[in-house]
Amino acid sequence: MARIVFELEIEAPADRIVEALDTEDGIAGWWTADVDFAGGVGSIMKPGFPIAPVPFELSVDEVGLGQVAWTSVGDFPPHWAGTRVLWTLTPTAAGTLVHFSHDGWASDEGPFASSALTWGRLMDTLKTYAETGVAAPLFPKG
Repeated sequence: MARIVFELEIEAPADRIVEALDTEDGIAGWWTADVDFAGGVGSIMKPGFPIAPVPFELSVDEVGLGQVAWTSVGDFPPHWAGTRVLWTLTPTAAGTLVHFSHDGWASDEGPFASSALTWGRLMDTLKTYAETGVAAPLFPKG
């Protein structure tokens, strides 16, 4: 199994980061402006993307100041099926240390590399959004 991992410090409190990860406005602020999401444990997030024929589907498994977890439950994209995204949030003197992992990939071949690159870019947009409150999603509506 392959795994994507990133870690960075965000100069914002954990509750602001949780809001960015567990609300429709939050997801639209850093990831994609095309999102259908009620938020909260048990909800299904449906982020859409300009080049994707259908939205992704992610089940929210856990939401707390220390951790947010999602599981890919849809059939699209097929390489995401059954994978798990985990955000671990640890307070620091300057804000919050965010440890990100996207686990359960069948292989590190094929679309894995481009997904890892995209998550790296998304970590930057999440950081900017959480620190400034200014929405600038990597995937704006188009």
